[in-house]
Amino acid sequence: MRLTTKCRHAVTALIHLANRSSEEQTISLSEISAIQGVSLSYLEQLFAKMRQADLVIGTRGPGGGYRLNMAADEISIADILDAIDDRCRDDRLQHFEKACPDKRNFAQNKWNEFSRDLYLYLSGIHLSHFTDPGSSKREYAHASTQRRAYEPLSSL
Repeated sequence: MRLTTKCRHAVTALIHLANRSSEEQTISLSEISAIQGVSLSYLEQLFAKMRQADLVIGTRGPGGGYRLNMAADEISIADILDAIDDRCRDDRLQHFEKACPDKRNFAQNKWNEFSRDLYLYLSGIHLSHFTDPGSSKREYAHASTQRRAYEPLSSL
């Protein structure tokens, strides 16, 4: 699991979209660029990936921009990381499971377990957590319940 600067900027940009856009309204990348202090071309690269992952919809022309493709409570932080990191969720989880059988490499096995736990936790945190002030307790409670809903990778 890699939490890169790209991922951080993508999550922050979608939080901005979730807070500002509606079904009819779009937000320009130049506005997001000015708020986040990142270059427009950098955001264009990130939004191209998020558009391919169907997280956002782009509108061209005057008054164009981007909006979320679905409700904020349907987009998890892990979904955004998957879009930016170019790996699908199933491949990532299978990697964590396949990487653990070697008992000689205890530290690597534990790191893989931690990465899997973190990924599953982020799967339970949605953009709506950052938009609706009343949902923060509910979102964290859901995420901690989901975290316990799986079996440990190995019993080392």
